[in-house]
Amino acid sequence: MLVADRQAGPQARLALLCDPAVCDALAAAEKEFDAPLLSRAAHGNSLTPQGEQVLAWADSVTQEYETLNHDLQLSKKERAVAPLLGRRSVSPKRLCEPGPVPEDVELMLLAALRAPDHGGLHPWRVLEFKPAQRPALAQCFEQEKRRRDPLASEADLRLAREHATRAPHLMAFIVSPRARKKVPVREQWLAAGAALSNLLGAAHQLGFGAIMLSGERCFDQDLLTQLGIASDEFLAGFISMGTVAEAPPPKAHALPGEVWSAWRPAGDLPPQPGLFVQSTASEAAVTSPRLHTQKEQP
Repeated sequence: MLVADRQAGPQARLALLCDPAVCDALAAAEKEFDAPLLSRAAHGNSLTPQGEQVLAWADSVTQEYETLNHDLQLSKKERAVAPLLGRRSVSPKRLCEPGPVPEDVELMLLAALRAPDHGGLHPWRVLEFKPAQRPALAQCFEQEKRRRDPLASEADLRLAREHATRAPHLMAFIVSPRARKKVPVREQWLAAGAALSNLLGAAHQLGFGAIMLSGERCFDQDLLTQLGIASDEFLAGFISMGTVAEAPPPKAHALPGEVWSAWRPAGDLPPQPGLFVQSTASEAAVTSPRLHTQKEQP
């Protein structure tokens, strides 16, 4: 306390020294260092040379403590979001049995249902393909491939069939917008995307690899009819899940500075030194150099 207030006025210092707790702390410090730390005089109090040395040491220790505490708090925050930072899409060819059991899938859906959803419309649904139905789905995929490419080779047709049978667990993710004046369709798409993100995140948390793949077959009307997808619904893609047999290769991720900016009204005062300004005729964005760092190498 005395160190922190050494620049205070005489009356403030005098009041501080009258505090019994401060006096006791000062006496204990002088005993610890075996030297007087404060020179008491009629015209005022000041630190002795030994007191100045102790002050410098205390300042250094305080700074080190604050740095360590900051690093510890940051590490705690990083651990809290580690599951999100560690999630990766895993190709079906890198997945193997076992896949998720029904209880796992239910937990994933519960997580999806907790996603932001204006109006609570749940404008999405999932369609699971049980193992016994995979051969029939494979035939549907082959038929779609033939319609799209009448000259498709046998290898291409075999690959189309494998898309229906390779993953240990397979679901279709379907966006089902509702007719609501107060909830625009674009917001419902955002809600569906948030639900999908939660679902994939839950799969990762449960120890499974997962990926959603779309492609041209998602727009084939005959396939949509075969899958029971209504004319006002959209097949967003197919979600493959399973145990990760082979980790995906390293990937360079985008950094926060690539998607972050702080808005500043046009004509406002210039930003603080060290900030880079991007502006147009109507508005300006201020970005922080702290967020613009070199991309990690894969």
